[in-house]
Amino acid sequence: MISRAPVHCPLGGARATQGARGGGRTADVPYLIDGNNVLGSWGGPAVPGDGRAEILRRVADFCRVKGARAVLVFDGAPFRPELDGQQLGAVSLRFPGPGRDADSLIREIVDGASRPGELIVVTSDKPLSSYARTRGARVLRAHEWNALAREGAPQAAKGRPGRGEKPEQETDVEGWLKRFSGE
Repeated sequence: MISRAPVHCPLGGARATQGARGGGRTADVPYLIDGNNVLGSWGGPAVPGDGRAEILRRVADFCRVKGARAVLVFDGAPFRPELDGQQLGAVSLRFPGPGRDADSLIREIVDGASRPGELIVVTSDKPLSSYARTRGARVLRAHEWNALAREGAPQAAKGRPGRGEKPEQETDVEGWLKRFSGE
């Protein structure tokens, strides 16, 4: 049995829980994003690797443009084994851990929300959408979020920065990705 403790989710109105490794802090969460659904519905050009880093960049760009915050949840293993949860500026990146899936972690975060009506859950999974709505959260389907993100994407964010470009600040997602990938 996994013990539950509040996890730091630095966004609007939600208290989230995660296994004991998650820490003991709570905060607010407006966008709660099923990263695999967003990746599957993107419909853009192929990206190198498994595409998760590109989705992280898109969510970070969206948050920067909209002044929003998000928790991005992916199925599977973290980018690096020791990093099962990361705070990257306005984006909190989460992975469900062994034997669990992203949907169960998203349900857990919704259940732990002090004000679930302030959450916007982004998923195309019908059972998860239904569950989030019954708990009071708003839901955007992944393709709807992709369209919203494309509308607000700044021109500079649509292109990739050149290799060797120094991040503007340490919380810049591109800088963190370079740091974690060993570049």
